[in-house]
Amino acid sequence: MGSITTMELGRPTRKAATKAALAIRNEALEEITESNVKKESSKDNDGDKEAFSIIMASAKTKAAKPKRKTPSLGSSHTSDANLDLAYSALVPDLEDLVVQASRVRMDGCHRENYHRFTSKIACRTFQSDILAWYDIHYRRLPWRKSFHVGDHSLELEQANPGQRAYEVWVSEIMCQQTQVATVIPYYNRWMSKWPTIAALAEADLEEVNKVWTGLGYYSRASRLHQGAQKVMKEFNGVLPSDPAVLEKEIPGVGRYTAGAIASHAYNVPAELVDGNVIRVLSRLRAIGGDVKSPKVIDLHWQVAKELVHEERPGCFNQALMELGATVCTPQNPKCGECPVQSNCRAYAEVVDKHRNNVENLGASKKRKTEFDDEREDLSSICTLCLPNSDVDPKDQGLVTQYPRKVVKKAPRDEECAVAILERIRKLDGDSDPVSEYLLVKRPEKGLLAGMWEFPTVEQDQLDRDKQGNGSKEYTPSTYKERSASSIKFMTDTLGLDWVTDASVASRNDLGSVQHLFSHIKKVYHVEWVVAKGPVTTEKRSKKSSPEVMWLSGHELASAAIPTGINKTYQLLLKFKAQGQDSKAKKDSVSKNKRVAKKEGGDISKFFMSK
Repeated sequence: MGSITTMELGRPTRKAATKAALAIRNEALEEITESNVKKESSKDNDGDKEAFSIIMASAKTKAAKPKRKTPSLGSSHTSDANLDLAYSALVPDLEDLVVQASRVRMDGCHRENYHRFTSKIACRTFQSDILAWYDIHYRRLPWRKSFHVGDHSLELEQANPGQRAYEVWVSEIMCQQTQVATVIPYYNRWMSKWPTIAALAEADLEEVNKVWTGLGYYSRASRLHQGAQKVMKEFNGVLPSDPAVLEKEIPGVGRYTAGAIASHAYNVPAELVDGNVIRVLSRLRAIGGDVKSPKVIDLHWQVAKELVHEERPGCFNQALMELGATVCTPQNPKCGECPVQSNCRAYAEVVDKHRNNVENLGASKKRKTEFDDEREDLSSICTLCLPNSDVDPKDQGLVTQYPRKVVKKAPRDEECAVAILERIRKLDGDSDPVSEYLLVKRPEKGLLAGMWEFPTVEQDQLDRDKQGNGSKEYTPSTYKERSASSIKFMTDTLGLDWVTDASVASRNDLGSVQHLFSHIKKVYHVEWVVAKGPVTTEKRSKKSSPEVMWLSGHELASAAIPTGINKTYQLLLKFKAQGQDSKAKKDSVSKNKRVAKKEGGDISKFFMSK
């Protein structure tokens, strides 16, 4: 957030709040009319009528306090004026939040409800403001549809039950840990290849992984495939609309994804919380707890549940996420463009801190004295928020101090030995030999589950091999140790006994490449093993060995292999290209020498002339 301008320090415009007040006023007047006609008892009043009674009671209280002026709505009717006054009393504006922030700063503590929307009217105003903004500013994304008036989504859903839910499901899984701009082309390719959940259920998993290649976290693709098969088998091809059932029954669907599918596709009022929503809610309610703490996470879910719109939950949830993605960003948030700035405690704290720093004692202290009789009871003090001393110095006094950033653990270092095993053979009818590479399927659980890779020895096995050789302390592996571990892996685990005999033509240390996972910095040490003769894997000695297959270079270029393994293959191609360039240079020099010698001239002069 940038510096606060003079305009920002003054009382903000109430245009959005006034619009909401008009709607509330009209609704309240309608309720009064119905009440007079039906003569119902107050016990039969619904939540809105009860809220209106509170409004009127507060209006009488506020009417006795002329110091707080309320903007006029242009009506001279007595009931209108009372409603306006009541609305001003119950819907805090930015100035009210600044006063509360000042109290918190002076008291050094705050109540738990400081982090909640305690008024129904305040919730309605927030909903109205953010939805009005979203209807104008939402990004047009290929998977984004709404239940706007005039939109045909409902008709399309009725004609193709579950189709919308399938589209939301795929997009939400793809967008996990991945930027939207990256996801769009992948989503379009996916939907053109498997436009329905039935088509995905019938697809081959290898093809699914191939289309997914580049998005990372490949287990997400396999769970989508597995989930589609389960939906076809157990739910008649339609994803459930109940978020609890979605979370319990569909592989890979957690609480957030369940809420997204239910609200976006079925218009079910289900709350959701993701990274963007956590950031928005943390700032709106100044939640200063560790966002990794279960209690703090639960608080965000509670606030999201209080706010979710009953009639347009999908649009509301997307509005929260859109606000976090485009306005309330991690760094340099656009507070001046925020449609709910008047509801933001983090921004109010910034204004209060600025006023305090410049020793502007007028607004905050005068308002504090005025409301001394309304001081909140601090018997229920919040214990979730971390002390201000834990805030990063560069975020002190800014809205970016929320959510409180937890120091991330540095990714651990791991190394592994990769053996690119190449066999060169002639196929029937082809004159030129063909290179083929051995790939091994990884276990179905764990990192890169079910993916194909070159024969790889992980660090834990490298360590065990070294300990077996008498080494007790960890030290970086040597090429000799890695090569020995690779031979052991291919003979003992893969059952390739021929690896130790004369069928191996050459072994080359190609160096290493790095690939960063979310929690691991992995170093792939690459060895290129070239085999000669009729090398096969059909007669492997162990039936329980992992699955293997041979792919040509052309097939490998388009295969669904992990990004880190693809880097090792690119290293091999680079090594081969350099070798060919070196051979070409040697051949050229040799040819030039022969030409110069044949012409009988001086060789040095010949090269100088060149």
